[in-house]
Amino acid sequence: MIYGENLAGSTIQTQRKGVRIKKVHKSDSPNYLFVDIEIAPTTQAGKCTFDIKKGSQTVHFDYLLERRHKDSATRKSFSAADLIYLLMPDRFANGDPGNDSTGNTKEKVNRKEPSGRHGGDLQGIIDHLDYLSGLGVTTLWITPPQLDNEPEQSYHGYASADYYHIDPRFGDNELYQQLVVEAHWRDIKVIMDAVPNHCGTAHWWMQDLPFRNWIHQPPEFIRSNYRLVTTVDKNSAKIDRLETVDGWFDNSMPDMALENPYVQQYFLQAYIWWIEWADLDGLRVDTFPYNDRIGIANWTQGILKEYPNLNIVAECWHSSPAVVAYWMGKNKNSDGYSSHLPAVMDFPLQEALQEGIAEDSTDWMKGMNRLYEALALDFLYADPKSLLLFLDNHDTIRFADAMKGNKDKIKWG
Repeated sequence: MIYGENLAGSTIQTQRKGVRIKKVHKSDSPNYLFVDIEIAPTTQAGKCTFDIKKGSQTVHFDYLLERRHKDSATRKSFSAADLIYLLMPDRFANGDPGNDSTGNTKEKVNRKEPSGRHGGDLQGIIDHLDYLSGLGVTTLWITPPQLDNEPEQSYHGYASADYYHIDPRFGDNELYQQLVVEAHWRDIKVIMDAVPNHCGTAHWWMQDLPFRNWIHQPPEFIRSNYRLVTTVDKNSAKIDRLETVDGWFDNSMPDMALENPYVQQYFLQAYIWWIEWADLDGLRVDTFPYNDRIGIANWTQGILKEYPNLNIVAECWHSSPAVVAYWMGKNKNSDGYSSHLPAVMDFPLQEALQEGIAEDSTDWMKGMNRLYEALALDFLYADPKSLLLFLDNHDTIRFADAMKGNKDKIKWG
């Protein structure tokens, strides 16, 4: 994707050896060009200069072809053998008070506001890697570190304003790269939280969308109805499925149109770039079933084509094992659909654990019988061992709080 003023009608060329421009695509906006580029396997890393010509004017810009990590395509990933620690940078540790607020971001630090920015950052994570290693942590799942520039409640990172840049209140791209290096020195893997379903209203492209169908734009605002079961029910009403998948996840989260092949390609390249740039060990995908099902399956397949051994675990938040199992890539679904996902999060078991241990009851459907019911339905999953098991996460009540501080019950979990 190339963005600049009035690029429609331009041609693009390069003299770089091993780089060939195959085709140039126009968009609905005159300010974008989408360029298919073929890079020969023998091409050396280094600067590649492109020449954009329109009439008598020529604009030159340099693009850096990075060197890949050794054995990058066959990189190993996280598995059920790992202990994963989930953290939000803003809520973990403040290693650099100097970036708590920045001049180029809207929301400023305010620790008195529960939903405001509190100042945690990447340096704070680096400073505590030995502590995490001492806990037995072997993998870090860090909520999206990219820029979220909403004017309020931007600390979580799930409303991206730029998929290619770390939020300056956390650090920068180089510091994120350093974090992964430091983690690897301690035999800790790092998972990036990927969000192809929605961006933020503050994303730069919202002022000039490449295509009218870059995002879903109904005549009137439609919020997702969050009825995830409609995505697997072949008898569900079309309008219910449409609102689930095409509705905006929130007012500040425009819904990406992943059925658009240019959108698919954008997100495919973005996360391949991060895997390569930061030497990542896996991906966790937010709100996976809320995407266009074919588009997100193509995206997943594209990542795995590049990195066959990479683990990708998706959030498919539903209480029914049957619904969650549908999104497991290996499952033999009656409609023939495959998400291609290697792993999904086990929300049914998480809910059974939290509710069952909290209850002091021997009733048939309460207490530890909830746990039995959840485990007994493992036959629905093609590969139960690939499920990601967890007690709580950033969207649920803390397990310790659910146990009301009962130390024995906390230990059972």
